[in-house]
Parts: sequence; structure tokens; C-alpha cells
Amino acid sequence: MLNDILKRTSCRKYLDKPIEVEKINKLKEIINSSPTALNLQDFSCIFVTDKQTRDKIAIYAGNQRHISEAPLFIAFYGDHNRLKDKAHWAVADAIIATTLVMIAAESLGLQTCLIGHIIYQEENMNKLLNVSGNTKLAIGITIGYAQEKGRTPKKVNRCYDEIYNIDKVKQGL
Repeated sequence: MLNDILKRTSCRKYLDKPIEVEKINKLKEIINSSPTALNLQDFSCIFVTDKQTRDKIAIYAGNQRHISEAPLFIAFYGDHNRLKDKAHWAVADAIIATTLVMIAAESLGLQTCLIGHIIYQEENMNKLLNVSGNTKLAIGITIGYAQEKGRTPKKVNRCYDEIYNIDKVKQGL
């Protein structure tokens, strides 16, 4: 698993092949087992397999064709409808779950691509997915079988010992 994480790429070309129900159910199980701050269970996600809906999401995300091509798109929301008080970490919990799904999908032989651009189209996404109440769109992810695997991105140091070092940040740019 560690090598899979280190070799992870973003997939932007998917095969026209549906994901087996068992694998989708396993991803749902991973999400429902995901940790949340104070065990608040403060996020929700929407599994989108309908091609017409994925086509609209692709447009909202800046015409990213791979959203249409992937057989599965999942939208993750910080969901304050689940709480009496607004939790500031609901979006972070949703993103943690997204990361776990990304790792789990790859262990199931699937590839993924995180989609952050959709947060700029939250109102359209909410209408499209019938989301209402007190929610915050966190991130999306495409999942499917790779037609072609992406290239491994350049590794950039984002870790510092004891203190932050702005000079190292500038060197890495």
C-alpha cells in the first residue's frame, strides 16, 4: 500500500467500463468508516454514476472531460445539517474521507482524480444534486478504470522540522 501511495497519479483518461457494485459498496463502507473530529459524522457525499449529471459537473468544473468519462464521480460536502451547532471541521472531515476513498479505490484496481474546481460552482452543484440546508461543498473525485495512467508528479518538499522555512518554500518553486 505504501508504494501505491508514493506512485499515485491523477487519472484523466478512463475506460468506458462501469465499476462493479461490490467495489462501489466497498467505497461506501470506507466512507462510512472514515474518522471525523469528535466523532461528529459531519459530512455527506453523493455518488454520481448518471452520465448526463457527470456531463454537467464536467462543465461546472471548467470543462474537465475526465469527469464525464469516469464512471463514478463523488461529491463530498461538509454537512452542518447533521449537527445542532456548526462544526468548523466538517469540510476537513469530508476531505479526509476523500483521501481514504482515493487510497481504497487504487487498492481495488481503480484510478482517481481529485476535483477541487467544483467548489467555485457550489450553487449550481447544489441545484444539480438536490443539496439544501447548511452544507459546504468540499471537493469531488472521479473514479474508474484507467485508459492511461498519468505521470507521477514531481515531489516537492512540504515538510519542515520544528519550524517553517520560507526560504525553502521559495527554493522549491
